[in-house]
Amino acid sequence: MKAKILALAVIVIMAGSTLISCGQSSKQDAKAVKEDAKALGKDLKKGAVDTNKEIKMTVNSNWKKFENASQSAIEATDTQIKALRTKIETVSKAEKEKLTTALDQLEQKNEALKDKLAKKRNEFKEGVISFNETTIANEQKFEREFTHDMDELGSALKDLFKNNVD
Repeated sequence: MKAKILALAVIVIMAGSTLISCGQSSKQDAKAVKEDAKALGKDLKKGAVDTNKEIKMTVNSNWKKFENASQSAIEATDTQIKALRTKIETVSKAEKEKLTTALDQLEQKNEALKDKLAKKRNEFKEGVISFNETTIANEQKFEREFTHDMDELGSALKDLFKNNVD
């Protein structure tokens, strides 16, 4: 009988120690997983910061190139408008009124484009632009629209005398 009780006690002690040791390794595994998750979170935050810095550098670099090219195009348009004003002085009075009105409208469009470019320049200077993944797409869209508007203005200026003078 003593042997049975002793055997039962040994079995209970072994089962208890097994359960306790399993619990301890589970706790250690849980701690390790928690630490890994914290390290991964830090890595993700660092990666996001690095990505935002890279996006900011790319957008700023592209913006400077675009701004310089756009500024040159606007200056060329201003020069072209001045030349057309001089050329308008040589036509008849009736044509002069039509051409002056049309050129005034084109000059207003040019001024609107100057304002649009200046507004975007101020956004960059004041740091209003948030640099994330959509920033590059937004800036490319702005550049496409601005370039399209400049091209239309240039075509309209070239065609000013073609459409109005016979």
